[in-house]
Amino acid sequence: MLLILISWFYIFITAISFGIVFSKIVRLKQFEVIITTIFGLFSVTLLATVWAFFGPINIAFHLFLCISSLLFWYKNKLTFTTLLKVIYCQIKSLSIPIKILFVISSVLILAQSATLPFIIDNESYYIQTIKWLNEYGFVPGLANLHLFLGQTSGWHISQSVFSFSFLYERFNDLNGFCLLIGNFFAFQKLSDYFSKSNRMDLVFGLLPLTYVFLFQFISAPSPDLPIYVIGFILFSEYLQNNQIKYQFITISVLALFAFFIKVTAFILLLFPLVLFIKHFIVLKKQFYTTTLLSSLVFILFIIKNSLLSGYPLFPLICFRIDTFDHTVPSIIMNFFFIKSMLHSFYMPYGTFDNSSLLYILKKYFFSNGLSGYFGILSLLIIGIVPVIIIKKRLIKSIWTIYFAFIALAVFLILSAPQYRFYIYFSLFFLLILLSLVLSNQKQIIRLLGLNMIVIAIILILPMSFNNLTKNKFLTKNNTFHLKNIFIPEPNSKWKNEYKKTSIGNMHYHSPTNTSFFWVTGNGDLPCINNSQLNYFQKGFLFIPQQRSVDLSNGFYSQKVSGNE
Repeated sequence: MLLILISWFYIFITAISFGIVFSKIVRLKQFEVIITTIFGLFSVTLLATVWAFFGPINIAFHLFLCISSLLFWYKNKLTFTTLLKVIYCQIKSLSIPIKILFVISSVLILAQSATLPFIIDNESYYIQTIKWLNEYGFVPGLANLHLFLGQTSGWHISQSVFSFSFLYERFNDLNGFCLLIGNFFAFQKLSDYFSKSNRMDLVFGLLPLTYVFLFQFISAPSPDLPIYVIGFILFSEYLQNNQIKYQFITISVLALFAFFIKVTAFILLLFPLVLFIKHFIVLKKQFYTTTLLSSLVFILFIIKNSLLSGYPLFPLICFRIDTFDHTVPSIIMNFFFIKSMLHSFYMPYGTFDNSSLLYILKKYFFSNGLSGYFGILSLLIIGIVPVIIIKKRLIKSIWTIYFAFIALAVFLILSAPQYRFYIYFSLFFLLILLSLVLSNQKQIIRLLGLNMIVIAIILILPMSFNNLTKNKFLTKNNTFHLKNIFIPEPNSKWKNEYKKTSIGNMHYHSPTNTSFFWVTGNGDLPCINNSQLNYFQKGFLFIPQQRSVDLSNGFYSQKVSGNE
């Protein structure tokens, strides 16, 4: 915990320094702590993205980052000091019960960050993505080695900056810092509600009630969590009815950052577009700034994907670049990203194309386990929310969020239907419904306190989640131990041994004794599971090969005969 806390302090100072400069570049005339911190993370991510095209994100990058941060601090000392004073005053102004809850929840976030990772994707490609960035930067055709490495989320680029791999191998905690930002945001809103009685402040102030769910994303750099936090902050900014220019720029940057983190967050780009259409005359000058920034983000996104996989919009299989020798074979992309495969987690593989829409919706929303619970919850919300908005005369801006939710749900049902891609919309509307029955201050404080007790119990005591998921790798929670106060757990929960072997000209490390097809864990580079490699060789007649003896030159897929 202590080491993670020190790393968070460094991240915060760096983010504020860069955030102030970035805010000035996009012509913001006021600085808010939360927005400035997120802007700082975004600008560091963009800088690291450009750097990764030319080399690894290692100690050389950090020297450049530290020098830049010091220069920015020196240039903006007054603004920097003012923001620190604002943080102090905001925390000081919280009532004693809110202060206590804020401190307890922050400590719980820190403790959860020190535990073993829970998300299974961490073992398949999160760790490896970050290791490749730290040791080589962007590697051409990396998706030929492991298909999921073609994604390389903007959030994994952010985590690679703050993994400090040259100092210590157990820093993997940017998600905890992200939720800490969300935590500060939530308790500020709760304090505002108790003083101003604005219902929307209460909605965001109740965000800690979702931590029982959100905590599973803390101990691994899952791109989903920053989308949830950014989404809630974006909704809050959108629902305000003042300072349109500030709103437009802020929401535009938040939406672009979310998109760069995860392409399924594209729906958030709708919000700055709606604002621009509604206030076209007022926002004409700001349009040029946001257009330039948007162009930069999209160009980096396309070049990154093209370099890693040969598909500019990876994982979309359109616009394949055939002229690249490192482009992933179409037979592999078509197999793993066709609708039947994308829907196979809740329908038998191969049945999607011949199923009716009614059958697909039934299977999707009423599947077993946690997905089914969230599916039913989302259906209820879709039906109830319009009635509530009209009956309770809630602000009209909520309709935009509601229709964005519907649009995203329809898109996901037809493409990549996983509840975690849209759940922040469901949680937002669920908190609106809760805000209608919770208004008494003592009642809210008691409920939040009870919620913290539940989280603490889950954090400390081993539990089984067999009733919530069929995935055997997610049936038990990872608990906190006293040693974690000083020493965080490893970045991988898999205690694998690795066998060094080769195929063709490629030497690689394969985990032994694993039952998970995609697992790579924390193996040395390059790392690929033998079972996965054999499957691709027998099923598609392709094997990954190095483009040269230097791993930084990347990989390509070589066609082999069925007898090899």
